[in-house]
Amino acid sequence: MSAATFTMAEMPHATVSWELSVALAPDAALGSYLGVHGLAQSAQRSIGPLAVTTAIANGPSGWTAFGAIIAVTCIIQHRLVRDRLAGTPLSVPPVTVSEH
Repeated sequence: MSAATFTMAEMPHATVSWELSVALAPDAALGSYLGVHGLAQSAQRSIGPLAVTTAIANGPSGWTAFGAIIAVTCIIQHRLVRDRLAGTPLSVPPVTVSEH
């Protein structure tokens, strides 16, 4: 059950993360940004298991530190990108009924 839940959560996450990487990239450096995005996914897959194993080994304090690190990272990321996303439409233009 947990594997199915994880898979269902991972599918929209993958779509949204690629959409944000395209929306946040300057037009001149789109290829570089997508390369860094792919590198970040590779780093996640190699560092993630080590980080979770460390959290498990340290018990409740390890999970608390792991959660705090993720929360701080999310706050920093939000502050870095919120101004870029405020006025920028995403890569897919809105479609109205009259266009069909």
